Amino acid sequence: MIDIHESFGVPSDPRIVWGVISDPRAVVSCVPGASLGEEQEDGSFDASVTVKFGPVKVSFRARVTLELDDAAMVGHATARGKDNQGGTRFTSTMTFAVKDEAESGSTVAIDGEVEISGKLAGLIESGASIVVKRMSSEFADSLVKRCAGVTGAATARKQQETEGATE
Repeated sequence: MIDIHESFGVPSDPRIVWGVISDPRAVVSCVPGASLGEEQEDGSFDASVTVKFGPVKVSFRARVTLELDDAAMVGHATARGKDNQGGTRFTSTMTFAVKDEAESGSTVAIDGEVEISGKLAGLIESGASIVVKRMSSEFADSLVKRCAGVTGAATARKQQETEGATE
């Protein structure tokens, strides 16, 4: 079992952060090696991610379901899948939340667990803590940049509207 408990700050308004983190396509764009396929009739998504464990790269395919509570800015994701060779299977559950930090913007908290079985389970579990830290850091950096871009675009629109109204 791999436990995940990560938290990081994002210097943007919580609603902007939630707008990004609650959008599956936006989230996937913040995860190196990840892609999101079609949305299924039941609201789930096909997804894939390639993860490097030391010298070994493992590609996983999964079905992901998402439950969002917009008012509380809390989401729950579950995924079930296997590696591309079919020898390693996983099930994961995750809860993520955006909290308002009045002075610094927002905090994103991610808690979850991953159960792995099959040929590569030992390799994956032995390197998991390092990989989780690396991927969390990369995700946080991308999320901060994306939220800053959203904030910058909104500010530019407001400036254009204001300038247009004064002309």
